[in-house]
Amino acid sequence: MRKYLPLFMIPPAIIALDQWTKQLILDKIPVGRNIPVLEGFFDLVHFRNRGVAFSMFDDLHAAGHQWFFYAVTIVATVALLALYRNTAPGDRKMQVPLAAILGGALGNFIDRLRFGEVVDFLYFHWRHQMADFELFGRHFKFVLAWPAFNVADAAITCGALFLVFKVLFESKEQPEK
Repeated sequence: MRKYLPLFMIPPAIIALDQWTKQLILDKIPVGRNIPVLEGFFDLVHFRNRGVAFSMFDDLHAAGHQWFFYAVTIVATVALLALYRNTAPGDRKMQVPLAAILGGALGNFIDRLRFGEVVDFLYFHWRHQMADFELFGRHFKFVLAWPAFNVADAAITCGALFLVFKVLFESKEQPEK
């Protein structure tokens, strides 16, 4: 039963923090507005995201696109639970990030069920400046900013990065000969 302790503690904590912070934003900041916190670097904003991570596919307006996102979340949840079930009893380096990813996925899923979109509110940028340059004969122009995100997104990203680093850099035990 101790194996499942992270699964019963981490997702509910992430979901609670995610939904509480989003409710604060809903109550205090109108959609599309921002409050500078660290001038020229970090703002609290109120954006809505109908897409996935980093607002990818946000402009997808096809009928039924919400059902696609529901299905993806359900499949991801089942996959995460299956991966978790197959972890070794003491393998917290797998269990904790899987539980964090699950908590984040469910936090955003709740938003999709409630609003049909996800509330994003953490926005890092560099003085709202544009990068505008040529490289190898191609022109690039973009805002020096990270797309707005939320607590659930941060949990998913941190959990996924931890798993990637674990896979890439953790030494494999060699069987004794």
